[in-house]
Amino acid sequence: MKQIPKYMEIYLDVKRKIMDDKYQVGTKLPTGDQLAEEYGTSKLTVKKGIDLLVSEGVLRTRSGFGTEVLRKPIDNSKVFGPNEGLLSAMGEEHVDSEIHTFSIELPSKEVAEMLEISEKDYIYNIIRSRFIDHQPYSIEQTFMPLAVIPGLEPKHLKKSVYAYITDELNLEIKSSHLWIKGDIANEFDAKILNIEPGEFMIEVDKVVSLSSGTPFEYSLSRHIYKDFIFEAIFVEK
Repeated sequence: MKQIPKYMEIYLDVKRKIMDDKYQVGTKLPTGDQLAEEYGTSKLTVKKGIDLLVSEGVLRTRSGFGTEVLRKPIDNSKVFGPNEGLLSAMGEEHVDSEIHTFSIELPSKEVAEMLEISEKDYIYNIIRSRFIDHQPYSIEQTFMPLAVIPGLEPKHLKKSVYAYITDELNLEIKSSHLWIKGDIANEFDAKILNIEPGEFMIEVDKVVSLSSGTPFEYSLSRHIYKDFIFEAIFVEK
């Protein structure tokens, strides 16, 4: 099997150590010399691996200070899977939410089609922004049918909606279908995520279904491009 480049090996190992709290948020990494000795390579190769985590916003390097862990890496492959969600993937202590809209209304034709309901069936329309370690992460607009997810309240949005669905409604979440595309930031995106209007963004559209096959969520999640990394492995049979 072909070996991955040394700088990628360092990138993945440091990332794993941050996830496992060996390098905790707010602490500094070993020096470049120490890491070069640990990995048996040059400081330049170490820097190449570390710079990837800096570009992701996980680390910050300052001259004369060293390299500090700003936050845990975001495993978007878990966030957008059918069962976890952001709170479960990152930990409740790292995630904050601000609710901008929580309303009950009739769906548009597109939303009704995505949720496989009638345009006469009422839905929740939810817009909230998410923050990880107090840094902007995403803006999410979520639509859910009242008939499938009864009793949803704003208090549930501050925590995990998926926990409410599985623990309180005793429903089983089974699958998700994703569409990932590029877009540019509008004025609302820019205000909430602290970026410039017109800046490139990633939007993830998602339909999530229960074990019965019934869709219960159609969401559009907008992300700062540098924070968005999605990993998937495809194996030919």
